[in-house]
Amino acid sequence: MDTLLSFILATTIVSFMPGPSMALIMMHAVDRGFATSVQTSLGAVLADAILLVLALSGVGAILYSSALAFTALKWVGVVYLIWLGIAQLRSPVSTSADQPASKPGNAFLQGLGVTLFNPKIIGFLIMYFPQFLDAKRPALPQLLVLGPLFLLVVFVVFLICALLAHAMRRLLLTERGRLWFRNTTGGALIGCGLLSMRL
Repeated sequence: MDTLLSFILATTIVSFMPGPSMALIMMHAVDRGFATSVQTSLGAVLADAILLVLALSGVGAILYSSALAFTALKWVGVVYLIWLGIAQLRSPVSTSADQPASKPGNAFLQGLGVTLFNPKIIGFLIMYFPQFLDAKRPALPQLLVLGPLFLLVVFVVFLICALLAHAMRRLLLTERGRLWFRNTTGGALIGCGLLSMRL
């Protein structure tokens, strides 16, 4: 039980750390509404599930150790993040709290793509889960508990952040406020892409 509590606490802290997926979810919560941010969150969690299976099955270790595969995935992610950032910067600004400012594509697929094309997550998962495994017990039954629990915690954290971001919509009703948010989130996505180029 202590291990599960430690795992939940550690996963919660890690999930609150800012990253491309979180930036996209919060951007959609403010710009397009809470329901859209939930779709984005579901896409990101599905991508996490896919990467988790790859990481824990051993395929992820091969992928992570392959310079060519890692670089290819990294550059796909870089281009996608920059494209999303530019799309956000070019989106129209709305001052209505009930009217989305823009609808640049499918939120679920955007959440899936931003997370799935981030190969660094595989490396993180490969190193993260063994810390909470009991070496004296079979690994598979433990992973069948920790894996879904990890995804659940991540999804709950995403929803909390989406709710907080959605609550900010009332503070961004002015054209200047929406313009500031649009430029900040668009710049953040481009910045995440550029930063990924160096990692």
